[in-house]
Order: sequence, then C-alpha cells, then structure tokens
Amino acid sequence: MRREPLPTEPLSTTPQPDEPWSQEPWSALEPWEAVGARLIVDEPTVKCWIEEVPPGESRPPHTHRHPWLTVVLAGADGESRTPDGILLAAGTAVEGTVQLNRQRLPFSHRMTNTSDRPLKLVAIELRTAAPAPEDGR
Repeated sequence: MRREPLPTEPLSTTPQPDEPWSQEPWSALEPWEAVGARLIVDEPTVKCWIEEVPPGESRPPHTHRHPWLTVVLAGADGESRTPDGILLAAGTAVEGTVQLNRQRLPFSHRMTNTSDRPLKLVAIELRTAAPAPEDGR
C-alpha cells in the first residue's frame, strides 16, 4: 500500500519557555549532535549529515535553528512528532525526493520509522542567515 509523501510544509512547533522541552539538555545541541550523526560537511554556511533510522526506531528529539534540505536516500513510512508526542506529519518519505524545510524556526521534533525497511536521509543545513532566536520571534 502506497501512502502520499510527507507534506513539503509540515506543521511547525516552536518551543516556548513554558513548554517542557525548551529547557531540556538536547534542545541546546546542534541537530546532528542530538541524533548522534557525524558531520560530513562542516563549513561556516553549510552543515551536512546522514541520518539512518532502522525500522520501528526513533531518533531523539532535536531542534533545527536554520532552514535545511532533506534528501531521501532510502525511503520508508514515518512520522514526525513534537518532543512531547503531538503528531506533526505522517506519511512516506519517497526515495529520491528533496524537501526544503523552512517552517517557523526554531523547530523541535523527533522522527520515527514506522515501516519495515530502513530510512536513510541526508540533511543539509543552510546557515546563510542568522539563527532564529530561541523564543521564535
């Protein structure tokens, strides 16, 4: 059964000071640090890493402060949720697709692979603009 691709503009969430995850230690980490990935490009204006999510597993919560591209190397069904579990998007990440993620920043979420096959993504963070302030304004 084929599901629709994940939306190109997922719903956004911005941690506010009164939300439980805004003070969590992982929220201060760079996204690749929080998910345990190694940078493969580390330049002042571009950061790039590969994320692999085995079937049935989740990546830890993490916060994006800059726009980023997602390139799907190996597609799978999945979902994106806020750190406290609210569903943001669910569907199929289709192999070969590229998505520009530019929703309101900072953006905190965690990904879960809900399929029986591995999900493999390349994340390319674009740091040409100043980072979003922590209060989302």
